[in-house]
Amino acid sequence: MHLAALRLTLRIKDCNHVRVKRRRIRAILEKLHKHFNISVAEVDRREHPFETVLAVAAVAETRREVHESLERVVDALTVHPRAELVGHELIEV
Repeated sequence: MHLAALRLTLRIKDCNHVRVKRRRIRAILEKLHKHFNISVAEVDRREHPFETVLAVAAVAETRREVHESLERVVDALTVHPRAELVGHELIEV
């Protein structure tokens, strides 16, 4: 069993209020969780009006499967219409 985590820094587009940001973040979290079967949560910059940091965790039988799963998450957020991926960091456990 292999476990890896991903730290993602996002900038939410067209967002000028924390309420709007939270609604968009919630939608992103739900879609990532359902589509990729991963655990995901907002972990930093919660009060910032247009930036956030997400943590993603994935478990799989092999190291390659975990990395592929997390790479697909990064790819999905790279093309997301309402979020700009500013940076990401892979952490192996």
